[in-house]
Amino acid sequence: MLHISQDGNVLSAVLDAPPANALGVADLQALASLAQRLAEDPGTVRVVVLRGAGRFFCGGVDISMISAHTGDADGPARVAEFGAELQSVLSSLEALPIPTIAAMRGSAVGGGLELALACDFRVVAAEASYGLPECRLGLIPGGGGTQRMTEIAGRGTALRLILLGELVKGDVAVDLGIAQWVRASEEVEDFALELAQQLSVLAPAALAAAKQCITATRQGTGYELEVSLTKALLSQEDTITRLQNFLAGTRKK
Repeated sequence: MLHISQDGNVLSAVLDAPPANALGVADLQALASLAQRLAEDPGTVRVVVLRGAGRFFCGGVDISMISAHTGDADGPARVAEFGAELQSVLSSLEALPIPTIAAMRGSAVGGGLELALACDFRVVAAEASYGLPECRLGLIPGGGGTQRMTEIAGRGTALRLILLGELVKGDVAVDLGIAQWVRASEEVEDFALELAQQLSVLAPAALAAAKQCITATRQGTGYELEVSLTKALLSQEDTITRLQNFLAGTRKK
């Protein structure tokens, strides 16, 4: 289940599927619906904070769902279909024009960490564990984890965590570049919400343009995009007002 609430310009989405907030079909559909709604019209939402209820952020894909298809003639195809849908939903989340924050007060493994890697910012808990242990089960991170982990933390870290199935604590996750901030577990969500508030007052068009340019590095088109989007931003009323206010403040000094 995905609980959604909004406080001002910050939307909170809380995974609540005891005991470990594992991702099943219904959870994936809820995330897909949320991503589609925000992509089409974010309305007053400026930032999304993704959290997990209870002790876990997300314990990954529901293993019981996978094992239920083991031995079926069409089992591999059905599980692969779920993996393709997971990839699609996480790509939609990653592509949102508004900043997204994964507030991981609890552990995130497998598909749970893949979900967090699709967010722009990750705040982890010093005491919790994070990793992609699928190889230990004879599988691989199939929700985009091999790609995003390599892009975010580098090939060496991706090989270490994926091939060994190693789980690391929050401070090591930050040292390896998997997350940007580590806090005590009881401080993670407050810190994430404070970060969301900071982002919510910044120029939304500029944040969307910056995200688009950063993503364009994958295709090698970022330089051209920076020029065209800067031109577009300079016609935005919000940008003009912010520049005028900045200049006015500079003159007063």
